Amino acid sequence: MQRKIQIYDTIFQVLFFALCVFYILFYGPYGFEGTDTGYIFGTSWNIYNGELPHRDFIYTRPTVPAYFHTIFLFVSETYGYLLDRAFFYVQVFTYSLLGTKILFKHFSIVSKSALYTIAILAALISIHNYPPMGWNTIDGVFFCILGLYFLLKLDATKWRIFLGVLFLVMGVFSKQSFYFFPVFLFVYLAITKQFRILKFYSLFGIFWVLVYLGIKYFTGTFYPFFEQTFARTGSGDLIQVGIKTYYLAVKFNILYALVGALLIFLLKKFAKPNIAYFGINVLIAAIFIFFFYKFKSTWHVIPFLMQLLFIGSSIFCFIKLIGDKRYLLPILLLCLSWSASISNGYQTPIHFSLPIVFCLFLFVFSLEIEITRLRALTFVATISIFLVTFFYGYQTLYRDADRSSLVYNMGDIYKELSFIKSDKDTYLKYKEFKNLSGKYSNFTVIPSITLAHYLGKTVNPIGTDWPLDVEINDKGKLLLAQLVQKNVTVFLENSEFTETELEGYIMEDEIIENWQLIEKTDYFDVYQPFK
Repeated sequence: MQRKIQIYDTIFQVLFFALCVFYILFYGPYGFEGTDTGYIFGTSWNIYNGELPHRDFIYTRPTVPAYFHTIFLFVSETYGYLLDRAFFYVQVFTYSLLGTKILFKHFSIVSKSALYTIAILAALISIHNYPPMGWNTIDGVFFCILGLYFLLKLDATKWRIFLGVLFLVMGVFSKQSFYFFPVFLFVYLAITKQFRILKFYSLFGIFWVLVYLGIKYFTGTFYPFFEQTFARTGSGDLIQVGIKTYYLAVKFNILYALVGALLIFLLKKFAKPNIAYFGINVLIAAIFIFFFYKFKSTWHVIPFLMQLLFIGSSIFCFIKLIGDKRYLLPILLLCLSWSASISNGYQTPIHFSLPIVFCLFLFVFSLEIEITRLRALTFVATISIFLVTFFYGYQTLYRDADRSSLVYNMGDIYKELSFIKSDKDTYLKYKEFKNLSGKYSNFTVIPSITLAHYLGKTVNPIGTDWPLDVEINDKGKLLLAQLVQKNVTVFLENSEFTETELEGYIMEDEIIENWQLIEKTDYFDVYQPFK
């Protein structure tokens, strides 16, 4: 029997790493829409060329991700962006695995087959149909989980805690929404009476925060950092995206939520654990597929499902907490999911799905789970269901054309985009951009070719590669003055997407009304300031 268990464990372990490689190779080429997919990396290119966010250009977020992703440029300027895209999958699979290990060790669950199954499911759901890209939310979860992995160990050495707190601080300064997580962790350590870890956590936390702020001070970015990152973050925003959206998820889906909860309860009560677990996951996967089928922009509707699952998982943990204090840890990780969900755009805990997946696992199975042939088949079948679900989901990519249209090799235009497939319009647009950037060396693109200067091997005259009002704190007139002063040529995108992005956008209006139109092409209107 022990021999069979070892075989099952090996199979699921190999499957986990094989799927990570599979996603890099077969999903990595898709998703290239000119905005989000290059925003962090475009900022990293500015830093790589000596510019500092907050000091040299407006940047509305903490800067750890932008600095972190410069690593790939130092590895290779040419293939740095490709490495960065691949690393997206490495990050999600890594934090899903490490988070699962933390939970399984905490609950003394010894089944490696179950561990790798949960890690796989958590990674697949967190990735869903999201394009591969460097992003501050993913970085925040990644560093926070690394921190917890080093920190949450009763006999952790001081150096282990020191390193763990460093990663936590990096996670906190990845995005404003993670500012809450150190407080949640402090409360967790206090309630669980881990006072030794709490003492060093507090001391090292103060140390690393002072180091970060000291670097900001000595680089002249301290005051701009506070001014720019807090300009659009108020208590009203927190209530809206951190609380109200969850309330609305229940309010507008109460009937569906009750029916779903009833089905899950009936499966749990009357079906055998393997059938119940598979059936519940089939139900969740079916809802995902319905969203993918019904809605083109699934990132507007998927949050509702994940918010409801988050609420259900939280209720489950608090009920179990009455008799078992160990459930404080999944509550802590749910707090991390909640922190990741606070966003101006994609308000969902899906980026860190592990605690939801784990709670569903504990809801069905006992802690003393044994791996059998039937259970192994159940795990394989559940993984297969989600592989099919998100293969179907990847046919309609975030802000992009259908996958069937993504057949044009962008590497034919730029070596830096080798391996990436896009649609005909994007292919022709970037081909045209390459010609224009060869004619006008002192240029910028408005609003949304965020890799323009990386591909053109130039430095953005205003530093900001996506100067929407929300990304520049309504400083459009200031940036326009800089463009005029530096006599910058502007390639204004004339696509339908640009018109919706720039509705009421002061930079576009000012340029069209007061600048000189030099030439019109299929994808750009080229403007220069009057001399």
